[in-house]
Amino acid sequence: MARVPSKRPRRYPLTSEEVTHIIAHNKKRELLILRRFKKSSLFKALNVFNVACIFIYLEVIFCYFGPCHYQKHYSVKTVPHYNSESLRDGKRLMSEIDIYNVDGREYKFVIGQFIEAPYNRVCFITGKDFLLQKELKGSIENSEQVYRLFSASPILILCFLAAFFSFFGFVMNLNENVYTLGGLSSLNFLAMLAIILI
Repeated sequence: MARVPSKRPRRYPLTSEEVTHIIAHNKKRELLILRRFKKSSLFKALNVFNVACIFIYLEVIFCYFGPCHYQKHYSVKTVPHYNSESLRDGKRLMSEIDIYNVDGREYKFVIGQFIEAPYNRVCFITGKDFLLQKELKGSIENSEQVYRLFSASPILILCFLAAFFSFFGFVMNLNENVYTLGGLSSLNFLAMLAIILI
């Protein structure tokens, strides 16, 4: 004898009132979860961390364009690099200069100007930010011009990008949501880790 397949009970669609009730119930539940999360210490800690990261990014950028912690060094060797195609008044455009100090450390200054090559033994200064102590810029003896250090380029790019995205996140209130706050905190953690390790 053949088995008769069991008939599935017919599904009736929800009425518009039931759908409205379910949506309101879900919104209320999400609001309660969000209120509970906002009262937690994790919410406060992540927001404090993100604000501290923004402050550090701005401090690094401010120190690059303004005052910073200067240190004096003495070189034992300078190696200028020229752009052979650009000439003005018999001078070639100096693109970069490598300066080796007495400790054997190399400093690469981004010049991009028509200047005289300094002597091998010269005094130069480098400027660091106050919090992370990252060298950002420098100046050579008898020159009032301040040049960017090549090693500071990735730090400055990271600070500009991370500060922009963090500001955007706070303006759009992304720090008020559980998932977006976690994403913003992860972004700032990775950016800070990269800046510290560079």
